[in-house]
Amino acid sequence: MRKLLLTVFCCTAISALYAQQDPQFTQFYEDRLSFNPAFAGAERLQYVSAFYRDQWDGLNKDPKTAMFQYNGKLGFIPGGVGLSFFQDILGQEENTVVKLAYGYHMAPNASGAILSMGLAVNYMGKTLGSEWVYIDANDPVIPADSQSGSTIDADLGVVYTMPGQYYIGLSTTRLAATDLSSLNISSVRHLYLQGGYEQDLGGGGLRLRTHLLVKTDLNATALDVHADVLYNDMLFGGISFRPGDAVAPIIGFQYAMNNSDNTSRSEQIFRLGYSYDATLSELANYSSGSHEIFVSYMFDFEKIPMQTRHANPRFL
Repeated sequence: MRKLLLTVFCCTAISALYAQQDPQFTQFYEDRLSFNPAFAGAERLQYVSAFYRDQWDGLNKDPKTAMFQYNGKLGFIPGGVGLSFFQDILGQEENTVVKLAYGYHMAPNASGAILSMGLAVNYMGKTLGSEWVYIDANDPVIPADSQSGSTIDADLGVVYTMPGQYYIGLSTTRLAATDLSSLNISSVRHLYLQGGYEQDLGGGGLRLRTHLLVKTDLNATALDVHADVLYNDMLFGGISFRPGDAVAPIIGFQYAMNNSDNTSRSEQIFRLGYSYDATLSELANYSSGSHEIFVSYMFDFEKIPMQTRHANPRFL
């Protein structure tokens, strides 16, 4: 039965390659840069992060996705930059995606809100393997040998942010919808609408954080909703919901360190999060769910300029 399910899944994946879906995580709010380049350098701190997702655990050759990312301001250019590297394995399909993003952030307006615009150039390489489970060995759609191809495309995005309160953004990935002609695969432009809001819950060190992500290729649309509570800037827990697909409880931990002296200041934050997707579709009969983990290191180091003072010898 699992082999039959995998066969159906692989054939469906091949037919669905027409609308190449971008990799995405359940904890999408920790990775806004991948689908909106306007978030490049938008955070107060620089950060490096890593994600790993094991989807539909229990299936043979279940999808696995890894991502490494840098995001921050370099200082010698205005705005910020981001670099993302994806490795996505889905049955006989393997994708490698590299994105280089630039975000420009306008000066805050009278209310303190910031408008940001971003552009990203991305490379995607795809390999289709040859170890298929055939229903029809003569099916011309299924490649007999391993095949590879690559393409370059661009992303655009805009974000309006009120720091510490809310944000709303609109973006598109695969703007040119360039094709992988060597594999007879067509890319499709994807549109994203995302937003978030947070506020303190009275006293007790509790803070509510909510996030929303809507994504579409104008043929199919998916929705992700998330809410969690941060306690004492250290522990957080909540839930994400993807209608028709999964509900995911999430837990996490973060630890901040701040130091300053006469010559320097530093701020560092370590963050770790885990989510478990309980599958709501019929795949729940064959899979024990999906696991995802991320780790992030946020930092800022600043040197304090030495101040030279001169004394007037007349007043010694």
